[in-house]
Amino acid sequence: MKWRLFLIAFLLVDLCAVFYFVRDYLDQIPNQLYAIVGESQYISLPFGASSESVESKKTVEALQVTNREDGFTMVSNRTGTYQVPVKLFGIVPIKSVDVKIMEDMKLAPSGEPIGIYVETNGLLVLDTAEFQGKDGLTYAPSENTLRTGDYILQWNHQSVPTIEKLNQAVQKTGNKQIKVTIRRGNKKKEVKIRPVMATDRTYKIGAWIREDTQGIGTLTYLTEQGEFGTLGHGITDADTGELLNLQGGELYQTRILGILKGASGEPGELQGYINMIAKNQIGTIEKNTSIGVFGTMNPETANQYADSYLPVGMKQNIKKGKAYLYTKLGGEPAKYEIRIEKIYLNSTNNKSMVIRVVDPDLLARTGGIVQGMSGSPILQDGKIIGAVTHVMVDDPTSGYGVFIENMLAGSR
Repeated sequence: MKWRLFLIAFLLVDLCAVFYFVRDYLDQIPNQLYAIVGESQYISLPFGASSESVESKKTVEALQVTNREDGFTMVSNRTGTYQVPVKLFGIVPIKSVDVKIMEDMKLAPSGEPIGIYVETNGLLVLDTAEFQGKDGLTYAPSENTLRTGDYILQWNHQSVPTIEKLNQAVQKTGNKQIKVTIRRGNKKKEVKIRPVMATDRTYKIGAWIREDTQGIGTLTYLTEQGEFGTLGHGITDADTGELLNLQGGELYQTRILGILKGASGEPGELQGYINMIAKNQIGTIEKNTSIGVFGTMNPETANQYADSYLPVGMKQNIKKGKAYLYTKLGGEPAKYEIRIEKIYLNSTNNKSMVIRVVDPDLLARTGGIVQGMSGSPILQDGKIIGAVTHVMVDDPTSGYGVFIENMLAGSR
């Protein structure tokens, strides 16, 4: 009996080892690739893997694929979406790589600190709460009716775009049950809430609500058409972690007043001032996604935030080792040396690379990566390849970066 249990345990360990080996092996083969029209790209493959040869009838004529000893090259003279089959030892199909050929494009890495102001599409519910009523009893009118992450859109079929408007509507309603239109996820629904008079003789619904938000980030890039990308991650609510559903927003000029240096367990931050007046507005936010915030710069200010335009470096061109973080801490934007330590080839989120700051000047000034530097462009071999997204709380010299191609895909 003991031997049987031992053999079963041994078999399970073997199966787990095989599973992790296969997963690691497949992760070395890209799921998706981007390339520029007319630009030949070399794709490395793990031992035993090879692409479909050029002579094969399955090869798409518009995409020329040539096998190499440890990978393949590909080139196309027209845009489009193609598939490159990959086989093990030229026999067993193991993956099909999606290839998207794009028009040539260049981006201007910015590195400028910016002020971000966003308006939520509705009032965000942070949580529900109890309170004491005028009669001395405890009430929670919104409990089991509203949820964290809901957005309040209408009160009794009337728009309530601000907390002030909502409070006025609640006071007008008094102790009557009313219909409230909310958005939960991607669906609208109606719920019923009856306000209760509290000890301060005002009516309450027992919910913590948030409307607009603002903060400081770093502008990542500008296109030649005046479109921008920033942050490399989405704008989320600080309490719920939910990606904010935006009605709109603006970018503003900002002034960095100081730097709170980061330390282990205590992320630092850029401390700045945003003067949200019309003449300081530099752009309009149109999209908030998990891999960046996107919009359009004002034509009259775009040139102030763009210098030279650089080619886009796709993930297959990125190498471990030396790269640069491009950001402005005072004066003009500058390049600070970093090292790319890990590359997650099949990452589709905002943690595509692990980076480490090694530049002595940046370490002396900030301790590494601090809040407010999110969106700082990452450069390598004269190309823009990504942006800083997160700092590792226990080690501020290290953090994550997102592939620039992921940001560009998210902006569409």
